[in-house]
Amino acid sequence: MTVESGLPLPDRSESELPLEPFYQSRPGGLDPSLPGEPPYTRGLRPEGYRGRLWTMRQYAGFGSAESTNERFRYLLERGQTGLSVAFDL
Repeated sequence: MTVESGLPLPDRSESELPLEPFYQSRPGGLDPSLPGEPPYTRGLRPEGYRGRLWTMRQYAGFGSAESTNERFRYLLERGQTGLSVAFDL
């Protein structure tokens, strides 16, 4: 199995223990769903965060739209992957 990056998933831990692509609860367990399938209790994507890292956000806003736009562009240029807009600060 590979992730969005094209890299294969590891099949052994650093301690040389075998790793499965994902783990399911035993019969009668609390969550029978698979990752990436409804009701999405185990995440939206089958590969979890191994294929795509979580979104990094910073809550920000300034007195004017121009200042806020400038700050958001600065953050995005430096790796920010999501924005949380602070209205009426």
